[in-house]
Amino acid sequence: MPLNEAIFLKIQALTGVTVIDQVMLFLAEALVLAVPLSMIYLWFSGREGREDAAFTFGTTLLGIAAAYAIGLLYFHENPSATYETLVSHRPENSFPSQHTAALFSAGLPLILRKRKAFGYLLTVAAVITGFARVYVGEHWPVDILGAFIASGIGLAVAYFSWKPLEPVWRPLLDFYEEKILDFL
Repeated sequence: MPLNEAIFLKIQALTGVTVIDQVMLFLAEALVLAVPLSMIYLWFSGREGREDAAFTFGTTLLGIAAAYAIGLLYFHENPSATYETLVSHRPENSFPSQHTAALFSAGLPLILRKRKAFGYLLTVAAVITGFARVYVGEHWPVDILGAFIASGIGLAVAYFSWKPLEPVWRPLLDFYEEKILDFL
């Protein structure tokens, strides 16, 4: 039995306690909401926060796009198509986990941009989401690893393109602050 399947089955063996199963179902779907909430918080926390929100937004889009592109290159059927799990889905590609990729893609750039506590919080949320999504049967463990890799790709592209794209994003932020905020 491959390691991926063995780890999945070990995690699946933890299911069966109704309260924990319900918490895991909630975490598997709801923690990803921390991504837009974190960007809204950053946006309204001053100029530096807006720059961090813009960078994080771009990184998150790139991470999700990388996850989608990787999914086009490699098909890995979801575990709920093979095993009896807490969720049941028709067979579809589960590689990589886009929920987890979104959270990693939001957490990692914040660590890089010196918002370490906030970034670590989102990164821990990514790990919890990844575990919960394996627990409920939506993903294999390798799907979570794929999400981390996709997030790293998104972060690398954002990091190396941020400075060259400054003539685009800086005037947009200036316009927002000078025209929109002053109007409000």
